[in-house]
Amino acid sequence: MNTVSPLVNNVIIKYINKFQTLIIKAVIVMMAFVILSATLEIGWIVFKDLLTPPLFLIGVEQILDVFGLFFLVIIGIELLETVKMIITESSMNVDVIILVGVTAIVRKVMIIDIKNTAPMFLMGMGVLILALAATYHLITSSEKEFKCTLNDENE
Repeated sequence: MNTVSPLVNNVIIKYINKFQTLIIKAVIVMMAFVILSATLEIGWIVFKDLLTPPLFLIGVEQILDVFGLFFLVIIGIELLETVKMIITESSMNVDVIILVGVTAIVRKVMIIDIKNTAPMFLMGMGVLILALAATYHLITSSEKEFKCTLNDENE
């Protein structure tokens, strides 16, 4: 038996939605700060490596590190875009989340040291890549739009 009136439920849901929006805005600000910080770090590393003898040459290890940082920034931007979509549309596109996962896996594959990595880990990464690719293909080739709606009411 429900003893809480519908009016009280609506008030509670309204405050929960406002709390949720506040948290999402705080996450956006923190993510923007982290992305800016990572971008500045990439700039500093490239600048420092270019001015270290031999001048204007960057070693392979440094290039891999810089590319890994570039992908981290790209992943951060994709996550920021996803969170921004959550707050503006009160929904999430599942295909965007899958693409963020694919980007993260690509980053990991680019910086992985195959010589020192366990074969089972590499097999697991391969299975994960296939699963994400298949999921993305199924989502994009279907006629449906896969969205997760967060709020039931429009404010």
